[in-house]
Formats: sequence, structure tokens, C-alpha cells
Amino acid sequence: SDVCKRQIISDIDGTITRSDVLGQLMPIIGQDWSHPGVTSLYSDIKKNGYELLYLSSRAIGLADFTRGYLDNLRQDGIALPKGPVIISPDRLVKSISREVIDRKPKQFKIGTLRRILEL
Repeated sequence: SDVCKRQIISDIDGTITRSDVLGQLMPIIGQDWSHPGVTSLYSDIKKNGYELLYLSSRAIGLADFTRGYLDNLRQDGIALPKGPVIISPDRLVKSISREVIDRKPKQFKIGTLRRILEL
């Protein structure tokens, strides 16, 4: 059934991008900060029957930018597969504090993953 589809949940910063903080900043100034081969890997995952969902503790104010980044990332002509993006509902200052000062982006991510499992 559709409810039982095979799914992969991928972090964005530090997984698709090469680091958490710079992964958020470098694309803003036009620098590619993605891991080499990530689009090919994720495309192969999709070809093997998995749906992808992207997860980030980035601030809600960066939602459009984050979606645009994922939609436009190309390596050797290969794009990331389309998939929903789950992003923190927090504002920029709280998200940056959690990510940079407290170094605990997992607080948002673990809670979100638990809620997804309960669906």
C-alpha cells in the first residue's frame, strides 16, 4: 500500500552540504558547498524505489531558500530527487543559536523524527 512506501529521511546540512553552518552560508554567496556525488547517490536511491524526505533545523525564514537550493543543486547534470522538506518552525535567531552556539541541531531533528514514526 502507499502507506508502506520505502522512505529515506536525509539531513541537509552536513549530509548534502559539507558542513552545518557553512552549508547554510556558502550557497547564499553562490558557492557550491555540497558533497561531491551526493546528487548521483540520491538519484540511485530513488531509482531503487525509495522516496526521499529532507530534514533541516534551519529557520522557517529560510524555507524558500532551502527548497530552492535543493531544487537547483546539480552535479554533472544530475539533480536531487524531489521530496518534501521538513524545516524548523523556529525563527532565525533561535535556529542559529541552537545550531552555532548550543551546537544541538539534533534537538529539533530527533523530536521531528519521533513524530514522523508515530504517523
